[in-house]
Formats: sequence, structure tokens, C-alpha cells
Amino acid sequence: MRRLLAAFILLLVPSTLFAQGTITGVVRDPSGAVLPGVTVEASSPALIERVRTVVTDGTGQYRIIDLRPGAYVVTVSLSGFNTFRREGIELSGSFTATVNAVLQVGSVEQTVTVTAETAIVDVQSTTQQRVINHEVADAVPSSRMPSSLGALIPGMVTAISAANFTGLGSQEVGGAGGDTTTNLSIHGGQNTDFRMNLNGLSTGWANETFETGYTPNMSATQEITIDAAAVSAESPEGGVRLNIIPRDGGNTFNGTLFGSYTSEHFAATNLDADLRSRGFTNPNTIKVNGDFNPGFGGPLKKDRLWFYGSARYLRAAAYVGGMAPDSTANNLSIFRFNPSNDRIANDATWKDGQGRVTWQATPANKIAVSYSQQTSCKCPSLMNATTAREAGADNRWGHPQRIITGDWTAPVTSRLLLEAGALYQLNQWGWFPYDDLSPQAIPLTEQIGGINYKGRASGYRKNRNETFRYRVAASYVTGAHAFKTGFDNSTGSTDYDNFVLNPISYRLNNGIPNQITLRARPYHALWHLDADVGLFAQDKWTVKRLTLNGGVRFDYRKSHFPEQHLGPSLPLLPNRDITIPKTDQLSWKDLTPKMGAAYDLLGNSKTALKVTLNKYLSGRQVDGLGDPVAGLVLQTTRNWNDANGNYTPDCDLTNPVANGECAAMANPNFGKAVGGTVYDPTTLRGWGVREYNWEFTTSVQHELVPRVSVDVGYFRRWYGNLGLGTPTGNSGGVNFVTTDDRALTPADFDTFCITAPSDPRLPNGGGYQVCGLTDLKPARFGIASDPVVTFAKNYGNQTQTFNGFDASTDVRLPQGILVQGGVSFGKTALDVCEVVDKLPEMLSSAGTVIPRGQCHTETPFLSQVKMLASYTIPRIGIRTSGSFQSIAGPPLAANLVVPNATVAQSLGRNLSGGAQNITVNIIQPGTMYGDRLNQFDLRLSKLLGAARRRVSVNLDVYNVLNSNAVQVESSVYSTWRRPQSILVPRFAKISAQWDF
Repeated sequence: MRRLLAAFILLLVPSTLFAQGTITGVVRDPSGAVLPGVTVEASSPALIERVRTVVTDGTGQYRIIDLRPGAYVVTVSLSGFNTFRREGIELSGSFTATVNAVLQVGSVEQTVTVTAETAIVDVQSTTQQRVINHEVADAVPSSRMPSSLGALIPGMVTAISAANFTGLGSQEVGGAGGDTTTNLSIHGGQNTDFRMNLNGLSTGWANETFETGYTPNMSATQEITIDAAAVSAESPEGGVRLNIIPRDGGNTFNGTLFGSYTSEHFAATNLDADLRSRGFTNPNTIKVNGDFNPGFGGPLKKDRLWFYGSARYLRAAAYVGGMAPDSTANNLSIFRFNPSNDRIANDATWKDGQGRVTWQATPANKIAVSYSQQTSCKCPSLMNATTAREAGADNRWGHPQRIITGDWTAPVTSRLLLEAGALYQLNQWGWFPYDDLSPQAIPLTEQIGGINYKGRASGYRKNRNETFRYRVAASYVTGAHAFKTGFDNSTGSTDYDNFVLNPISYRLNNGIPNQITLRARPYHALWHLDADVGLFAQDKWTVKRLTLNGGVRFDYRKSHFPEQHLGPSLPLLPNRDITIPKTDQLSWKDLTPKMGAAYDLLGNSKTALKVTLNKYLSGRQVDGLGDPVAGLVLQTTRNWNDANGNYTPDCDLTNPVANGECAAMANPNFGKAVGGTVYDPTTLRGWGVREYNWEFTTSVQHELVPRVSVDVGYFRRWYGNLGLGTPTGNSGGVNFVTTDDRALTPADFDTFCITAPSDPRLPNGGGYQVCGLTDLKPARFGIASDPVVTFAKNYGNQTQTFNGFDASTDVRLPQGILVQGGVSFGKTALDVCEVVDKLPEMLSSAGTVIPRGQCHTETPFLSQVKMLASYTIPRIGIRTSGSFQSIAGPPLAANLVVPNATVAQSLGRNLSGGAQNITVNIIQPGTMYGDRLNQFDLRLSKLLGAARRRVSVNLDVYNVLNSNAVQVESSVYSTWRRPQSILVPRFAKISAQWDF
């Protein structure tokens, strides 16, 4: 009933439109004097109401906002003057087109018509935006996923979760991974700040707004806008904002039908002698890949009621590189990994159906409602070079994933525009074990090679995410001013079950067990978002050639954990019976300013100087902060000496002290109702306590010739309120969480050094000292810990900064010539040294020890080159297009397993707790990188018919140069630099699209 009520409310309060275009300008008479009171009309087939009308203000300026993508005609009229008409104005995204008019004295019936060159420089907006319309999406070889097209923007960094699903690595190649659900980041931003919006409303979950279960559908999409910098006050975060604008239908029936197919028979091989010599003999490649995507729409009643519907079926299966089936997987008495000569493949399918209805209820009221229902199964998934099939899982989204949205806009007067909107989203999904997996199988991790096999140690999860968002806004436009204020709110919940088949897993070194991990599962967790309120006000004020953009935003987030109960966890905790009462979680309040200016340097709308300074809140997963369930000790380790070699821990695992073959539990509070990690209340409640970042940008954009522009910019970002865990991007640095174990002091740790092996692959040939390593004194091992997570600034200064430069070009010439791209340089610096000096416990966890010197990392300037181009050969209807990406390789680490005997030579004693070894990264982060990736993709198309009824038959060739750049390589020193995933080898894909 609650879901039905939410859906009903949604229909009454639909969503606001983001990324809508604007036409603005000044109207003058022949003497140059401004003309107030002039009627200005913008007409387009893209508008269901056909025409939007405004009147110039006292300064002669006008501004028409909230215009959908399309071609426009502007008509300017005033009694006593000839009518001015300008045609060929193309709007996309939130572009502001400047159309100035000089009215000649004469009759209104006389019309002066001017055909405009497409404006390419926006001299008023400060937001850095890339628009991907069907001209680009249909021409460029790609997966037809918005984020993969966005990855072609210079400076853009991808974080592809499908790398885990498919084992193909992080670089998207021709849709090989299907829906890769890519998170984008740029200019030192975090991928957790990424937002995928559907018609202006986030499709992210209430607890993880950067995650989404929504698979975009290009046949149902009018265009895509990607805001990369200087995001407005309408959003709390400053990360990349990708907005999908849906198709409305139109006054004529229209549709599209797209299909593509490829398989392993269309693929080459890029396995060479060098890769084989490094131990990589089983490359990742396509198995089968297909996409079927029809769409159709039109008028139910012209100028009044439009519809559009679409469906999509997508399949992607790919062989896993560096992994083969375990030939003894079902023999539970064998504890070594024994790969066969066969291949294994991750396999996934997606199904989608969606529809949209747009209704011009009155001349001043437009309402639209959209419905999307999707299912998917990534079955099997998660397999990669270090994860065998039995350690993977089925990722099932079997229950329909639903998104219902709507939008209402009302241009009440020529100056006042009202908008309102909402979105309801339901996602039910999870990670599930394979049907043929034995519950008695003990999950194993081999330190040599880092292989996980026999079972999934981290377990499985069943999720239910529900989110409801709504917003209202009002814009008051006078010509010189465009003032907008609004309100938005989100509520929602997360309900999940965590479970394992076996709560015990082993760690082995060369087949010999040395550590046991114990897990207190199953458990059930709940989280509710009570409010995520935002209030904003912003104004765009144009004074002659200067446009000032200013805004302020207030955010309030409140959430809680309902009462929760944890029952028995067999066989380790048969008597567990814990009830946790309702617990308040977040109560964050923040005020963030936004400032920017754009200046028309030459006064001809062809050169713009832009400067911005904006404060943003950081996005992140929030349901784990202060979670009273997750804060319990639900997992612990104990070192183990399997003296009799029977692979069975001959000890009482429920007894926390050392007994039999087992050392003491690393945390004796395992399974108890006390002793878990808590969060400092000041991090969860109050004013200005949320992690934030400041972004400064400055750029110059210039039109060289009509339809050709260049853009050069500098970008800087720095962070504040650090300590709760901030991803470190491409620096390779450590993601430090400021955890103060109040039961310990710096005096409880001893320090020591190790010597890196002599190895020509290491810096200076190896053999150097790695110092600043810590080990807890034996007398303090196994004491009850008292950890609290808090701000780094309570102990010292923690910094994270980015500096970078971009240079890009945009060429859109007649005859189908399109060129976009450029270069980007950026470096990141991280420092948390003052903090770890006071909290040395942050430098070690679960047998991994971080050298103190790695508390400061700084990358060189890492470069990117990205280009896309398209050209249609006249008369013969052949279109050639392609894209090129050159990206710095992945940061390298070399994790050396150091035996206790070696450590004791420097430490002067054995490792505490009976540990048989430790793991140390012997390379300074940010100093070594893997292979540079160079990817060139090509498409050849035959175009048949006219634009309104066109068929394109395409042959795509991805990774034309057949690069085998290593995307993922082993960081375990015993197999160091062994490739684990390479760029997908060259393959061809055939496709066809019929537009009518």
C-alpha cells in the first residue's frame, strides 16, 4: 500500500527538468538604443506547445528558458518596426544561445529573416558541459551506454563495476561488458560523487546515491548531458552529473530499431610472447554480445498528447582472463587450486521496457509521466584472474526494478516558470551462491598469487532498496536576471540480509594454512533515510558583456536505524541473541556557496573567459556510518599452525584465547554485543561536519571560425573534513580511515624495517630498506579494542588536492564533419602523516602493514588524450567515424609476504599473536604505473534513405590496433607484474539502425 501511495503522489508531483536550453539576447533600434516591451517568440517542433513567448525588460534584454533540445526559430516584433526572424538555432543541453536583434523602422508585416550559424560558444554559463545527442551517439562506435560515451571526454576517469562482473578490466571496449554501470569522475573528483539522473532526478539509491540499478535505454533517449565542472546549486555534490533526457514522442509518428551482434568468432587474439613469459596464457575476450533496442512514439492527439515507448534486450558474455575452472573444485579434501585447460565466462542479460506520455493539459501546464521496468541476471559473475568460479556469485535482479517519474512545467507568465517533480524507485537484487556449490566447502585464499577458490569467503547478500524523491522550483526571468529557487527532498530505506554458506575460511601460503577467518553471519540490517532536504537559490545576472552566476544551497540529511535483532550464527555463535534498539544516525546541516563569472571578451559572443569557485558536499555510502550492526565485531582472525597437516584447526574456535593449534582471536569481542567500532558523534551530527571539497576553475573558450572552437582550462580541487574514508583515485595511495583504538597508544607499538628483494623490476634494482613498519607489542595483542572513527583534523592535518589542465576542441561542420576531444594533465597529492604518527594502529590491519613513508603520496602529472571524429562522404552515403583514447596505466603495488623469521631480525622478537608473516607494499604509491593504454575504435556505415527515413548498416572494429595493454596485474610479489586482465582483443561487431 505504501508503494502504491508513493506512486500516486508521484503522478501528482512530477519532476523538474534539468539541462534545458536558453535563448537570450538584446533588442535594439537602428541607433543602438535598447527597446523594452518587445515581443520575442521561440518556436520549435520540440515544444508540444509549439511557441514560447517573452517580452524584453527595461534594458532591452530577454531570456527564454526551459527549452527542450531541438531546432528553434526566434521571432522579434514591435509595432512600428519590421519583424525580425532568425532561423537555424540549435539547442542542446543547458546551452545558452545568444540571439541579438536590431529592428528596422517599418511595418510589422515586413519580416527580415536571418539564418544563423550554430552558436558554439556559451558566453553566459559557467558549467562545463558536454552534450551527447543522436548525431554523436549514432555515429561513434560505442556500447551505446551514456557513461561509455562520457568516458571519451578529456580528463574523465572511469570506475567500472562490471570489471568485477566480466573480468574484462576497467576499460570499456565496444560494449564487451554490457551495461558497465560506469561511475565517472574528473579533475580530482571522486567516483562516489557521480550522479546518473533521469530527466533531472537521481536514479541513485537513498543510501548510495552514486550507485544505480537503472540501465539506460538509448532508443528512449533524446539526448544526454554531462556536467563535468562548476555544477550549479541545484546539486549538493560537485561530481560528474550525467542527465538522460527522455524522448517525448512528437506531432508525427516516429521510431527507431537498433540491433547489434558479435561473438568470439569475430575476435582476434592479442596474446603474445611477452604476456606468456609473464605467466598470462589465458586471455580475456568476448564470448557473445548482442543488443536489440526498438522504440516508437508519436501523437495520441496533435499538440496535446504525445507518447513514446521502448524496449531493450542486452546480452554480454566474456571469457575471464588469467583464470580457468578448478578441476578439483568438488573434492573438499584437496586444498590446492588445480586449474584445468578449459575456459570460464561471466555471462549477463538485461531486459528493459519503458514508456512515456506527455500531456499539454492547458496552454500553461505540461505534464509527463514515465515508467521503466527492468530485470537482469549476471549469472555467473565476479570471476576474474584471482577469483575462481566457486568464489564468484550470481548477481540477480530478478524482481522487476521499477522507476516511475513525471514532470510538470508551467510558464505562468512570460517571466515566471514553475516546475515540480518526483521519482519513485524500487530495486530488489542480491549476490547468491550457485546451485551446485557445496555448503561444506571451506573458502580458501592462497597468499602466493592471491587466488580465492573453493567458496566465497565474504558471503552473499539479498537487498531491497526503495527511494522516493521530489522537488519543486520557481524561476523568475527578467532578461538581465534569471533567478531560480527550489526545494528538493528524498526519503528511502535499505533492507538487506548478509549470509554465508560456511562461516569459516582459511588463508594459506603455498598450500599450508596459517590463518582462519571467523564470520558471525547471517545477520539482517535495516536503514531508513528520513529526509535529505535541499534548499537553493541562484541568479544569473547579465550586465553588458559580464554574466555573474551566484548561488547558495542548504542541505539537511537525517536518518536512523530501526530496531534490529541478531539471532544465532551456527556453528560459531549458537547462543547469539542480540536486540539493538532504534538508533538515530545522521543529522547533517550544511551551507555551501556557489560563485562564477563569464565575460564576453570581444563582445561578439565568440570568446568567453570563465572563472568559478564552488563548495560541494562529498557523496558516499552513508548507511554504514555508525551502523550499530556493522559496528559489532562480526569478523575476526586467528593465526593457526596446522602442526599435523590435517587442514582442520584442532582447537576450540569459540574460545577466544589461544588453545590447541590456534592463537588468540585478534578481537576477543567477536560475536558479542559490545566492543565494535563506533563513530564519533560529532562526525554524524551538526553543522558543517560533512566531508566537502572546494573546486576552482578558470577557462577560455574561443570560436576560431564558425562551428569550430577551442577551450583551455585550469582546475583545482581540495578536500576538508577528511577521515571517514575518501577514495584516492589514480594516485595508488591508501584510503585512510581515521580509526583511533582508544585502548592503544603509540607506545604500544614497536617499529622495524625490512629489505626489499634485489630485483631489476623494482626501483633502483631493489635491495633498499623499507622502514617505518609497526607491530603491536605481544603483551597488548588480543586485548579488547575500543575503536572510534573520527575526523583526521582531531590528530593533525590531512590533505588531498588536485591540480590539472585541459585543452579541447569542438568541430561541427557541414557535410557531417564532427571532431571533439583534447588532452588533459592532472596530479594528485595526499598526506596523512601527522595523523598516523599519533595513531600508528592505522598502519596495520589483518596482517597487512603500511610503511610510515606511504602516508604521503604524490603522483606526477598523468596525461590523457581522447578524440572522436565522424565524416560522411557526400553522394555515396558512406560515414566513417572513430574514437581514440590514450590513458596512463594503472598504479602499481608490490605486496611482499615477509616471514616471521625475517621480521624478527629487525624487530628483535617474533611477530605478536603468533603471526607467521606480514604483507608489505614495497613500492611507494604514485611512483610506478603499468602499461599505457592506447585504444582506437572504428566504424564504417552505409546510409540509405533520407534523414526522416534512414537505415544505417554498420561495421564496427574495436581495438583496431589490437593493443594488449595490461589493465590489471598482480600486486602479490610472488607473482608480481603477472597480467590478470588485458585490453579486450580486436573484434568486429555488425549492427543496423532504422530511423523512421
